[in-house]
Amino acid sequence: MNLDERFWNASSEEIKQGYVYDSHAESYCCLLCGEQFEDGEIFKLPGTGRFFTAAKYAGYHVGSAHGSMLDYLLSLDKKATGLTDVQKELIRDFAEGLSDREIVQRTGGSASTIRNHRFVLKEKAKQAKLLLAVMELMENGTDHAPKFVPVHRTATVMDERFAITEEEYEAVLRQYLPDGPEGPLVSIPAKEKRKVAVLRHIASFFKLGEQYAEGEVNDRLRAFSDDHYVTLRRYLVEYGFLDRKGDGSAYWIPINGNGRKDGSKVKEREKEKAVEAADAGNGEAAPKSNKPDKAARKAMTAEYQERVRTMGVYAIKNNVNGRMFIASSTNMDGLWNKEQFILDLGSHMNKKLQQEWKQFGREAFSYLILETVKTEEDIRYDYRDVYDAEGNELANVARDYKRKAERLKEEWLEKLKPYGDQGYH
Repeated sequence: MNLDERFWNASSEEIKQGYVYDSHAESYCCLLCGEQFEDGEIFKLPGTGRFFTAAKYAGYHVGSAHGSMLDYLLSLDKKATGLTDVQKELIRDFAEGLSDREIVQRTGGSASTIRNHRFVLKEKAKQAKLLLAVMELMENGTDHAPKFVPVHRTATVMDERFAITEEEYEAVLRQYLPDGPEGPLVSIPAKEKRKVAVLRHIASFFKLGEQYAEGEVNDRLRAFSDDHYVTLRRYLVEYGFLDRKGDGSAYWIPINGNGRKDGSKVKEREKEKAVEAADAGNGEAAPKSNKPDKAARKAMTAEYQERVRTMGVYAIKNNVNGRMFIASSTNMDGLWNKEQFILDLGSHMNKKLQQEWKQFGREAFSYLILETVKTEEDIRYDYRDVYDAEGNELANVARDYKRKAERLKEEWLEKLKPYGDQGYH
């Protein structure tokens, strides 16, 4: 059983812990990298005099080599998890124990929007639980149903191209590799499903956990096609079978959704958490929650409100075509997060900007502060400066700030003229 097949066959509890027990190999296997720990063997914890059983050490390995399973699962592509980038960020905040109010302060959204996202996620969980039960009941009566080749977790797309049965897979390999599994290819398949099958086979000649120089990759691919090895290399990266450094100096089989090999960049705190989690699983006291208490949260909120308020004019620029959206605000702090949040939700007031955000993706846009409003004194974030002793708003002062920011906006609109093909106005 290969690593992807083992991952997809694991139960939700096994996926959460990051490893499974392989009864055939009599060992515990990491679901992320495939490393195995033989049952009955004792493992010494690095840098200490402590020893763990295979099961406990497998749990330690997952935490120390790969970090938290939540972060790993959220790193997978939307095609695998069904979660948007906005939902993933909110899940991280929920998992850290942040309140809706604290999330609103961080993202700039509204409390009702956060509550709605929380509700939607819980409904998705209910649906997933029912679907899993339905599929298990369905498979109980389908002993002769065709078996599909497992899809690799780091696939950049996940559609009908990957719906390949084991029989179809073997047939494609026989057709395009008539001289044997080591090549050469008769040709690169034109049909997508066949192309995926061939790429999957070629990717099996690379080992998980190893890095390859571009020359090494080319040498392996030349065995399959001396004329089109560059095309094969590009396809392997495009379809998520391989990942590489930006300069092409190293290639590897990706472990998670963004291609990182987290085992080489682990924080010491993650190792400590892994030891604590392993101890907790052995009946010892579980580590205390890192969630700040009420007094600490109150202090953080007070500190947040004491920050200086920045007011001015900003631009959202499409780096592909150069078009710009210009606006003013009396609260620039966290504004880019707020704008991205609204655009990801698909509810921005500027329809042209919203349309191209969806077309080009958030990576194509940048945020620029064009100019800030100059004030004689610092204005605190909570606007306390423009309230009198009884808490009544000094409306004229507040409106004056808004007018100054709006005047700056008009000056920048006149200067940059972001109209028609030049902008979103």
